Amino acid sequence: MILYFAPGSPFARILRILGRERGVPLTEIETPLRDPAAPQLAHNPAGRVPALLDGSTLICETPLILAYLGWLPSDPAALSRLGQALALTDGIAVWNRDLRRPVHERSPAFQALERSRAGRILDALHLSAHDPFSVEGVALACALGYCDRRHTVFPWREGRDTLAAWYAAAINRPAFAETTPPLSGI
Repeated sequence: MILYFAPGSPFARILRILGRERGVPLTEIETPLRDPAAPQLAHNPAGRVPALLDGSTLICETPLILAYLGWLPSDPAALSRLGQALALTDGIAVWNRDLRRPVHERSPAFQALERSRAGRILDALHLSAHDPFSVEGVALACALGYCDRRHTVFPWREGRDTLAAWYAAAINRPAFAETTPPLSGI
């Protein structure tokens, strides 16, 4: 199986970490996201990552790939935490895109909404006991890693000492170190 990814994608990082942690061989191909001649477009017309190619079948989007690989949690509470962690990541990514716009095109109201949403999700998730190597734990750690490396305007550690300690322990695993995204923070 081939996993198309971009090094800065927290969604692709979830799958890259889980593949390593679960011993599933995924051939990882780094993919340019804004190149109209990118070779992955022959298999992936949307050009989005992550994308998993298994034979002639291409599956895009993290939740669908997790389902295809049988990695979705069966426990409703764990599935709920995964959904919240993915929503957190999505909201932060959208917020980050808004911050990259020219100043006159940014939306302070939208940024405030996403900051509030991210805080609520983290406050809810940090109260839940979760294994950092469960699917939802990896998803949460990837969201926090994205904040640290690519979205530094969100001080997620403030008032969340337990979550910060949990994250510090989680990122010590080799799978996290091997998939650390590049710095390009706002």
